[in-house]
Amino acid sequence: MIGILGGTFDPPHWGHVQLAKNFIEILELEELIWLPAGQPWQKSTHITPASIRYDLTKAAAQDLQNEIDHVKSPVKIQVSRIELDRQGPSYTIDTARELRSMYGPNTSIVWLMGADTYQNLPSWNDWQNLPEYLHLAVASRRVSPRAEQATIPAHYPQTIQEIIRIFDSRITQATHDLKISPSGKIFFDELFHVDLSSTELREMLHDALLTSKLKQAISPKVLELIYSLGIYQANPPNESTN
Repeated sequence: MIGILGGTFDPPHWGHVQLAKNFIEILELEELIWLPAGQPWQKSTHITPASIRYDLTKAAAQDLQNEIDHVKSPVKIQVSRIELDRQGPSYTIDTARELRSMYGPNTSIVWLMGADTYQNLPSWNDWQNLPEYLHLAVASRRVSPRAEQATIPAHYPQTIQEIIRIFDSRITQATHDLKISPSGKIFFDELFHVDLSSTELREMLHDALLTSKLKQAISPKVLELIYSLGIYQANPPNESTN
């Protein structure tokens, strides 16, 4: 089974690392692929250049590898340039089709995400057809996914109902269901939740607030590279502070 962790990664943070580690363990993934977006069409135009986000993602992948080494997992970890090398907006549905073409019709592929991403799915292009190409695995401690239990957050009142209407029959509580089929299922881990914001971290970095919170939020090699490159900072090392 192959896990895909997609995102803008501007910057990648401990939440991404721990989400990946969590699903590596509970889904027994054979491979974990970080997949930075090339042109995130829903994001502000003021995003960090793709080449830098790619390097930051590679640093995060190394931090994940160091975490996995402690548990001696055989998983293969890599960073893909699929969306970086593709022209035009980075639509996940296009990536899903490309991944299915790369890995063939029988390989189990799982797209990993947090609760906020799942709740925002109806804003994605052709999102209803994602399960035709892969499974979804959602880290969600706050949102019950099933129709009879669903919590409807105030800022997602209609989208959750739409997701339930289309995806409710696909939900499974058994990781085995993801292993025996290549796509089509939606699995929730309701014991794990990520609560970190890349936007807030960028603001902290811009203000040069190297606090204990920041060190806890961004993994070591990523934070080292950020300060080495001077990105996100109001006065990077190569600029005059006078």
